[in-house]
Amino acid sequence: TQYFLLSAATTNSTSVKAGPCNVYNIIVSNINAAARYLKLYDLAAAPTVGTTVASMVILIPAASIVNIPFPVGLAFVTGIAFSLNTGAAAADMGAVSAAEHFVNIAYK
Repeated sequence: TQYFLLSAATTNSTSVKAGPCNVYNIIVSNINAAARYLKLYDLAAAPTVGTTVASMVILIPAASIVNIPFPVGLAFVTGIAFSLNTGAAAADMGAVSAAEHFVNIAYK
């Protein structure tokens, strides 16, 4: 299954899938002149950004596209959720800009 999101002017707190699954590929872009962060959560609902601790934080360098394959699958026990943030810290609540990022997640 493919999931796609074009960022809004928020942290884009999103639930992709509730329930166990594996992620096989993530592609995320950043057109901003500063680095941004994709935070992944093992949750069945959208995360509470700034409170919920991420399972993984992916740096998205300035003006770039990141493609991360997981050939054997990255397991999520509860579900897949994510947020897009301006900072890497767990408590960071910095929102990104509208149309600044796209996120593609391939999962099964």
